[in-house]
Amino acid sequence: MQPDHENRILVQVDKTIVQITGLSIKGLRLQALEDILKRKLGALVRVIGVTGSSIEMDVYGLDEEAIAKDRDGIIRAVSLCEGITADDIVQMNVERIQSIDIDRIVPVETNICMKQRWLS
Repeated sequence: MQPDHENRILVQVDKTIVQITGLSIKGLRLQALEDILKRKLGALVRVIGVTGSSIEMDVYGLDEEAIAKDRDGIIRAVSLCEGITADDIVQMNVERIQSIDIDRIVPVETNICMKQRWLS
């Protein structure tokens, strides 16, 4: 039997990445925004990036089609959060994280550093 450190598998959670641009953001409370979006979507939402004009978030357990279909409702829900106002043009990009079959995963040599693994 191999030691545990040689039997590691990276697992990907079922998520969709959503980016909303064209906003004006100042003084945003991330927890309040996540709560509004959780209620609107009925799914777990984590904000992963905020700039002065965009928000990027992970949405777990929903397909990109379901999110894109409710685009206007989501943008309206986001605009309810204090600290966010919509500029002239608001756009929403939705990207589903891709799945990979376990048979396509190639074992990597464990005695080399992470940088070497990444580069190869």
